[in-house]
Amino acid sequence: MSDRTVSNTPLLDFSDKKLLQPIPSGLYELASSYFTNTELDLLQIAYSVASEAHKNQFRQEGSPYITHPVAVASILLELHLDIETVCAGLMHDVLEDSVIKKSYLEKLFGKETLIIVDGVSNLNKLDFDSLEDRNANNLQKMALAMSKDVRVIIVKLCDRLHNMRTIEFLPREKQIRKSIETLELYGPIAIRVGMQDIRVELEDLAFKCLHPMRARMLESAIAKAVGGRKRIVSKLRKQFKYYLKNNDILATVQGRQKSLYSIYSKIKHKKKPFSEILDVFAFRVIVNSVDDAYRSLGIIHNVHKPIEQRFKDYIAIPKSNGYQAIHTSLIALDGIPIEVQIQTKSMETIAGNGIAAHWSYKTKDQISSESMGAKKWIESFTDLNKASIDTNEFVEALKTDLVYDEVYVFTPKGRIVNLKSGSSPIDFAYELHTELGNHTIACRINRKYAPLNIQLESGQSVEIIRSDEQEVSPDWLNFVVTSKARSSIRSALRSQKTSQSRKAGKLMLESELKRGGVSLAEYPRNTLSRILEVIGAKSLSALLTDLGSGKKTGVLVAERFFEGLNISKDKSISIQAMVLADHQIEGVSVIYAKCCMPIHGDPITAHSDTDRGIVVHHSSCRQVTPHRSNTLSARYLAAIWGTNKIERHYIGHLKIHAEDRPGILADIASAFTKANLNIVNINSRDIDAKIIEFIVEAEVLNTESLRKLMIKLRSLKYVTSCSRIINDTKSKNEKTNIYK
Repeated sequence: MSDRTVSNTPLLDFSDKKLLQPIPSGLYELASSYFTNTELDLLQIAYSVASEAHKNQFRQEGSPYITHPVAVASILLELHLDIETVCAGLMHDVLEDSVIKKSYLEKLFGKETLIIVDGVSNLNKLDFDSLEDRNANNLQKMALAMSKDVRVIIVKLCDRLHNMRTIEFLPREKQIRKSIETLELYGPIAIRVGMQDIRVELEDLAFKCLHPMRARMLESAIAKAVGGRKRIVSKLRKQFKYYLKNNDILATVQGRQKSLYSIYSKIKHKKKPFSEILDVFAFRVIVNSVDDAYRSLGIIHNVHKPIEQRFKDYIAIPKSNGYQAIHTSLIALDGIPIEVQIQTKSMETIAGNGIAAHWSYKTKDQISSESMGAKKWIESFTDLNKASIDTNEFVEALKTDLVYDEVYVFTPKGRIVNLKSGSSPIDFAYELHTELGNHTIACRINRKYAPLNIQLESGQSVEIIRSDEQEVSPDWLNFVVTSKARSSIRSALRSQKTSQSRKAGKLMLESELKRGGVSLAEYPRNTLSRILEVIGAKSLSALLTDLGSGKKTGVLVAERFFEGLNISKDKSISIQAMVLADHQIEGVSVIYAKCCMPIHGDPITAHSDTDRGIVVHHSSCRQVTPHRSNTLSARYLAAIWGTNKIERHYIGHLKIHAEDRPGILADIASAFTKANLNIVNINSRDIDAKIIEFIVEAEVLNTESLRKLMIKLRSLKYVTSCSRIINDTKSKNEKTNIYK
C-alpha cells in the first residue's frame, strides 16, 4: 500500500534486551489479555524486528509504515490468534521490504512462524486483475502458499482488511483494482473458510469504494426503513425473550441486519426490489447449549407459525466451512415474515471467525470436525496441483470451488457428505476416495438404482457400486461439478489413454510380427535394447505407447524387429484373428463404431484409433472397406467374436417400408414387444402417397435375434420390406444387408 524502499539496516542481535523496542500500548493491551509473559517477550522481539525492517518507510498518507503491521496484528489479536500467527502478522512484510533472511526469522521465532511469513510474503508479490482475466500462474502460487499453513490466508485476509480500511489514500486507479480484487477473490475466500465478519466488512468497503453514490443512497434508504421498523423489531425481541425465559432458557435475542453489499447484490443480481428485501425481519437467538437451541426452536414454533420447507438444521449437518445454526422462517404478528437463526455462543464465534476460531489461542491442535471442511479444502490444493496437467486446469478447479450452495447426502453407513449443489453420484464417489470414483460403474440412491448423471438432493442415501477394473468415462466430464471429481477424471483419462495406447500398440506389433512367424517374447533383452536404440525409443513401453497413439507406424517398426533377428517378412503367413470377448480384445477395452453399429455375430474388424483406443467396426463398413485386403493395414486388425460372460444389448438399425394404413405403427411396435426387444428410437417419412418408411433403432442380443425379428416384421400384413442398415443412415451411398 505504499511506495517504500528496501531497508538496508543491518540485522540486530535482539538477545540484547536493551535493543528491544516497547510494544505500542494498544497492541500490548490486546496481547496481555491472554498471552503469557514468555509470549509477550516473543511478541516484543517480533515488533522490534518489524520496526527495524520498516524504519524510514512510510505509507501513502504519510504515517510510518510500521502502523500497518501493528494494525494487522491487532486484528489477529481481536480474533484471539496464537502467538505464531500474531508474530507473523507483525512481520508479514519484512522479507519483502528488508535484507532480513528466512534463516534469521527461523532462528528467532521457529519454523511455524517462518512458513506463515513466507506464505504471506509470496502472496504480496502477486498482482491480480479481474477474476476472469486473472493471471493463472499467480492464482496457483497463491493457493499453494495457502496450503502450506491455513494461517497464511488468515493473516492475508487481515492484511487486506486493514488495507481496505485505508484505501482512500491510494490513487483512484489502484483503489478500483484492489476493490474488484477484494470482491472477486478475497471475499469468496473469506466465505469459504467461514470468516463471515471479515468477509462482510471487506465487501462493504470495496462496494463503497467502487460505487460511492450508490452506497450512500442505499445507506440512507436503509436508515429510513430501519427507523420505521424499530417498534416491530423491539416488540418481537421482547416476545421471544419472554417465552424463552418462561421456559428457563437464558438467551440473547438480536436483530440481524443484512450487509450493505448483500442488499445491493440481491437488488442487482436477483432483480428483487428494495422493499421486498427489507420486508423480512431477521433475528439471531444465542443460547448456552445445543439442547437449549432445539428447545428454543420448539418454543418459537409454538408462538409463531413456521413456513413449510424453510427450515434448515446446520447444527446436525454443519456447512463445509464450519458454520452451525438452526434456520427457520415464520409468520408473525399480522403476517410479517421473520427469519430466525438459533446458535450457541461458540457457534456464533465460529460463524463470525470461521477457521480462525479454531486457530485461536491454545486451540490450534484441536481443530474441530465442524471446521475440517475449510481446512481440508485449503490443504487439497497440493493434491489438486499434482492432478492438474497445467496451471489453467488448476485455476479452473480452484475458481469452481470458491463459492457454491451445498447439498448433503449420506453414505450407506450414515456418514454425512457435503457436496456442491448440482453434484452427481460421480462427484460423491470422488469425494469419498479417488480410487472409488475411478472404479464406479453404477449407484443406488435410497436403495434404488439411479443414473450416474442424476443431480443429488439433500437427505438422500447414496451407495456406489464399483468394478475391479477402472471404468472412467470421458462423458462424466459433462455433468460433474466438483473440482476434485473433474481433476481426478482428467488425470485418470490421461493415464487410461496411455495404458490403452500401450495395449493397442502391443496388439499391432504382435500382429505384424506374426507375419514373420515370430512373437515379441522371442526377442532377447540385448537384441531388444539394440532395436529400441535404432528406432530411437526410450523403452519398449514408450514404443508400444507411440504405436498405439499413432506416433509410429506398425509396419516400419516391425521391419526393424525383423532386421534385429535377421529374418525376412513373409506376407503369405496368415495372421490369427484377435478374439473379442467380454468387450475386450486381449485386455484392451473396446468401443463399438456408431457409423455401422456392429452386432454380436457380424463379421468384424478392429481399428486402433489414436483418440478412442480399439474401435470395432462391421467388416462391411465403408470406413473399413478401403483398408480391406489379404493383409489389413497397420491400424486395422482382423477380429472375431468370442464368448461373453457379460450379456450386452447391441443397437440394430432397421429400415421398414409399409403401406400407410391406420394402426401400422402399433402393429410394428407390437412385433418388437412380442420379441421382447426394446425400441430405442423411431423416425418416419412418406416415400410416396401409399408407402411410409420407418427407420428403427432397436436393442438386440445378436444377429440371430435380429434375424428372427425381421422375419416377424416381414410377415406383417402391410409391411412391404424390411432390411438392416449397416452404414450410418445419414451417409449417401447407403448399404443394406437383408437377412433371408
